[in-house]
Amino acid sequence: MFSVIIPAYNSENTIEKALDSLRNQTKPELIREVIVINDGSADATADKVEQYKKRESCNLNIILYNQQNAGVAAARNAGIRMATADYLAFLDSDDYWAPEKLEWQEKNLKENPQIDLLCGGLEEGPLRIFLRKDYLLHRLSLKEYCTKSVIFTSTVVIRRARVKDAGYFDESMQYCEDMNYYQRFFEWNQVYYLPKKLVDYGIGRKYYGQSGLSSHLKEMHCGRKRNFQILRRKKKISFTFYIVMIVFGEIKFLRRKMIINRQK
Repeated sequence: MFSVIIPAYNSENTIEKALDSLRNQTKPELIREVIVINDGSADATADKVEQYKKRESCNLNIILYNQQNAGVAAARNAGIRMATADYLAFLDSDDYWAPEKLEWQEKNLKENPQIDLLCGGLEEGPLRIFLRKDYLLHRLSLKEYCTKSVIFTSTVVIRRARVKDAGYFDESMQYCEDMNYYQRFFEWNQVYYLPKKLVDYGIGRKYYGQSGLSSHLKEMHCGRKRNFQILRRKKKISFTFYIVMIVFGEIKFLRRKMIINRQK
């Protein structure tokens, strides 16, 4: 079964739809608990969750935990510590799961018990890495993930017993803390990608050039570089690969800045 962890900050306009996407799963019985971490919201997020719990149609065991604002990493960590199911599943409060998400993931976890982390796509189609297309379940390597960041947190399920290996999300990082966590996860665990659309990103807020992300582009770029520096310092990647990733990142950063400037 799954413990679903939802960090929420000022999410009064999206949290109900996120919860609806859990209630409307094709196999909602797979969800043991939904842990909503209200990260010091100044709006009606907590009230919305409490009202949702009281609905007759609510078939979810929702646990609301209120904390002072500490950031998304701290909120996820709080949820991880509270979780009791064998698997952890993450959902951001403004994202929405595809109806078959957990059913597909449970099936693949049962058929492939070696999987420690299973993620998936934002759109239908194969996984494309190194000019290769994979239409089937694919084991990701650290180098592949460094080359193309295809682990989207709202698609992720993790075997809870493996949390002790990678530890928790780095609460000192405001940007790319998820990338940092997954890079550490590769050190001890097997990570797989399921080429299916598992999530809808509600308002497109995670794509550069749209509301919300463009203003943080530089900070995200710096966070990405820091993560590669950590990998290199731990000798998880070669010096040559490190340089290639840094140069590639600079080119991508400049390209995105140009696109954003054209949109203004």
